[in-house]
Amino acid sequence: MLGEAGAVHYAPTMSEPDYNEVESEERRRLLRSFGYWDLVALGAVVGAGLGFLYGLAHAPRERAWDVFAGMAVGAICALVVGWARAQSRARQRFFTRWAAERQWLYEARGEPFEDTLFLQSGDKRKASDFFSGFWPGSGAVLYQHKRIVGRGDDEQETDYVVLHFSLRRPLIDLLQISPRSHAAELGEKLFGHSEIHERIELESTELDQHFRVSGLRGREDEVRRLLTPSAIVKLLDFQRACSNESARFEILGSNVAFLVKGTLSPKQPQLIEGRLELWRPIASWLMEEADEQARLPEAVREEGPS
Repeated sequence: MLGEAGAVHYAPTMSEPDYNEVESEERRRLLRSFGYWDLVALGAVVGAGLGFLYGLAHAPRERAWDVFAGMAVGAICALVVGWARAQSRARQRFFTRWAAERQWLYEARGEPFEDTLFLQSGDKRKASDFFSGFWPGSGAVLYQHKRIVGRGDDEQETDYVVLHFSLRRPLIDLLQISPRSHAAELGEKLFGHSEIHERIELESTELDQHFRVSGLRGREDEVRRLLTPSAIVKLLDFQRACSNESARFEILGSNVAFLVKGTLSPKQPQLIEGRLELWRPIASWLMEEADEQARLPEAVREEGPS
């Protein structure tokens, strides 16, 4: 799923990167670039031309003001574009350095995973900021997933942080553990259950308060066998630690996806490691259930250099 596009190569130096420093460095590099000021000048020229044409057609007496306004707008647009590119480059450089210090891999761009039902949903999907190598041998990838619904002016985007991995054998045909939704419950009352999905009641009332568990119709016993009391405890521990986040878990055969609403920010990279540590017990449980020989290594907390 990950390609070479967007890669920024970096060798570890044992020094923790600082995003503000990386961003400032990219801005200084941008301001020293002749190409950037050429772009600003080109934007001013194009804006002046458009302003002249507008004045020629609508207000000949104020043509000079239209030209001046066009120059200003064109130059500002070029400045904004250049600034955005500098921020994008700073984001890539920071995440590359941050991942390298942990002996992880980072790719800025790639294709979204679409091998579970929720990851396939939406009219369009985009992906960015792929991290891997944090659990050696697992093939797990953490990335930014954008789900797009609607088109044109009605388009709505929702960002998710996704942990995706594949088991060595199919574990269950379908299991979805999604946040409680009043809209979904109202839809069930109005239109009935889906022909494919079946809401499954478990013995844990606490789990039922926070999550909606569903699977294939007629396969409820498979879900109950998988969601043992110890597994439910792991899910509830995650929910308590992330009570403000909309968490979702999905298994389709051997494909597993954990999702929370949110974005990956270079200003708060510690949240990436935090989420991974919260997801680790659940991922380890699933790998053990699938008879994985290579299980996740125990979390190791190392003190950085003082």
